[in-house]
Amino acid sequence: MDKYMNANMVFSKFSRGYMELKKDLPIRPSEMGVLNIITRREGDFTPLTLAEMIGVSKPMIAAHLQALLKKGYIRKEVSLDDKRSFYVRPTEKAWALADAFEAKQTEYLKAIEARLGEGAFAELTRLLGETQNVLDEILNK
Repeated sequence: MDKYMNANMVFSKFSRGYMELKKDLPIRPSEMGVLNIITRREGDFTPLTLAEMIGVSKPMIAAHLQALLKKGYIRKEVSLDDKRSFYVRPTEKAWALADAFEAKQTEYLKAIEARLGEGAFAELTRLLGETQNVLDEILNK
């Protein structure tokens, strides 16, 4: 088999498998990405800052935020500086889901590390990060 076809199969299978870990979420994985940012990072997050961080359009982040608001995972807090804009704040429900999701993901990653070994796991993480950087450069030409 051609090495690039093999790489494509391995990458695709890994991606599907990693997404399978998120199948039991009560929200879409992309919405979970938003919750991870607002619960795991310091700072104030507007829709624009979230869109830029995630690399999606403003309409896409607006749809994510609307879904999260409707499901009770976020609340809006009007900016005191600019009454037209707002900050996205997590609710207790968001914190509970983010904590549970992080615990589950950590469990999976620890199992991978246990199987591969600490050095190979660190190398895998480094290589995946480098690979993502290459893909970002290619896609953002």
